[in-house]
Amino acid sequence: MRASVTVLTATIPGREELLASCLKSVYSQTVEVQSHLVMAQSISDGLPGPQHCAIQQTALLSAVDTTFCMRLADDDQLLPHCIETLMPYMAESDVAYSWDANGSRPRVNCNDWGHSRVLSTLESSNWIDGSAVLMRTEILRSFGGWPTEWEGAGLFQGGHFAGYQSGYDDQTVFYCMAKAGARFLCVEQELWAYGTGPWSRLSTGG
Repeated sequence: MRASVTVLTATIPGREELLASCLKSVYSQTVEVQSHLVMAQSISDGLPGPQHCAIQQTALLSAVDTTFCMRLADDDQLLPHCIETLMPYMAESDVAYSWDANGSRPRVNCNDWGHSRVLSTLESSNWIDGSAVLMRTEILRSFGGWPTEWEGAGLFQGGHFAGYQSGYDDQTVFYCMAKAGARFLCVEQELWAYGTGPWSRLSTGG
């Protein structure tokens, strides 16, 4: 049995060893995903990192033919029971997220918030990392996936995705999911690991 899930990974040049561990973590799931799509592409000069990842992820979205998709950064890993644990929540959610086993990501449970609070909070801040989150493909496609147009200077100089306040691809896509009516659900279990390896976001500050 395979879960109706496609994993999407945007890569950064020079992190092949991290990518290998990322791939292995997906292959090692107790319940297999339908597919794992990876795009290997260099970062263009002057292109902000979030925009680079968003472009790759949106390009990969066109090839998804499963009910859910999951973005997984090339330096992140799924714990072996991640997909199996999330599967029972697929019917009652459109965005399902869990805890990072390294303890470096926020642990905020929004299950009692109500849709209006989820939407209003995502307008100004985000509590969900973009990796290892199940997102219903049909809703993600309804607004075109991750935004790709950028306005202004770099991320830390006030740049942001065109039409949105945020310069972060995860916050922007979750806001769009909420605006489209998606149901958000928190699974309070450690199901993945953020920023693993000797050259990851944790070690580079990215």
